[in-house]
Amino acid sequence: MHYVYILHSEDGEHFYTGHTNDLQARLAKHNAGCVSHTAKFKPWTIKGYVAFSDQARAIAFENI
Repeated sequence: MHYVYILHSEDGEHFYTGHTNDLQARLAKHNAGCVSHTAKFKPWTIKGYVAFSDQARAIAFENI
């Protein structure tokens, strides 16, 4: 499965959307500061996600 996810920063002001095939591992990377776009707004929580059978469909959905 491939996921499009929405993160919400605990400061309540920032959202981030991405895609991955391992949702929990990706969240851990965001919260560890390993993703430059989200490092300064951590910690993050998952606000929502949608699962797709393949990566191409997930990317197409994310880019709508």
